[in-house]
Amino acid sequence: MKLYRIVFLLIALLTMASCNKDDHFGEVIPGDPDYRYGHGVFILNEGNYGNGNGSVSFFNPDSLTIVNDIFYLANKRPLGDVPFSMNIIAGEGWIVVNNSAKIEIVDLSDFSSKGTVTGFTSPRFLLPVQSAKAYVSDLYAGEIAVVNMDNLTISDHIVTNCSAEQMLLADGKVFAAFWSNYAFPDSENNFVLVIDPGTDAVTDTIFVGKEPNTLVTDNEGMLWVLCSGGYTADENPTLWRINPADLQILLSLTFPGLNSSPSALCCNGTCDMLYFLDGDIYGMAVSDTTLPQQPLIESNGRLFYALGVHPETGNLYVSDAVDYQQRGVILRYRPDGTAIDSYRAGIIPGRFVFIP
Repeated sequence: MKLYRIVFLLIALLTMASCNKDDHFGEVIPGDPDYRYGHGVFILNEGNYGNGNGSVSFFNPDSLTIVNDIFYLANKRPLGDVPFSMNIIAGEGWIVVNNSAKIEIVDLSDFSSKGTVTGFTSPRFLLPVQSAKAYVSDLYAGEIAVVNMDNLTISDHIVTNCSAEQMLLADGKVFAAFWSNYAFPDSENNFVLVIDPGTDAVTDTIFVGKEPNTLVTDNEGMLWVLCSGGYTADENPTLWRINPADLQILLSLTFPGLNSSPSALCCNGTCDMLYFLDGDIYGMAVSDTTLPQQPLIESNGRLFYALGVHPETGNLYVSDAVDYQQRGVILRYRPDGTAIDSYRAGIIPGRFVFIP
């Protein structure tokens, strides 16, 4: 082989190596119809608050491709301001768009809009509680909206006198976290509401740490509540394990650092492992009685923002919000913490929704 061909080959190999290190392959250019919904994950990109540039991406782990801004591609209009959470229900996606104060319903076969629910103040999460009834939590309203999923209207409200964040159904009860007291400064945001979905009434309160932000249930049906300790580091963060049947506290773990701010508690598919963010990514078994001392995955200067676990593979999906201005990065890791790959999504990727 001639010398110039060897040099050319070396340059090409070095170029490919540098691209694989720094660039993000697998992105389907907007407008290219060559993708399919199915086995994959939707990524909700919050966008910049007040700018109305929120979007949804779709990642296919089989073809290793990501398609960005799929709502706009399907409907030729923006989704809205801060798409915050999404539920997959009977072939439809129910997307809660926080600052647009609406829920957008889409057909998952092509992501075309099928309708909207309006009338909210600052909606956060939707939780189906019966065949045609769902609850929608709210940051500012002081009540939880009861939505009729058949006619897409708000049929009632549950008065809470506090904000409500993530909700979870366990042992026939709805648990709703009082996360932020920004609009309720006279209330101590250190409890979880218990609601009867049959009567739409608050029946009890569980006192936990300050600022409970995420809830999950484990493989024994026990409820876990992660508390950040407060926006201004009022107290040390805590992690609680609670029996949803009798509301008894089974375990309470306190983080050693006052300035820690853990978030994004989630489970693997078998619900025997917990993961959360606290600068880095941490993991622990549900049988552990102490908090992990070392991170499973170090951020290494990245701004980890959202976390999810694929229910089948156990692979971890985490977003890097970068600088909150440019498009964020989605990184995948195996359960043991080894890196797999990374992709560019939209601005501030804030939620992963896995197709069941």
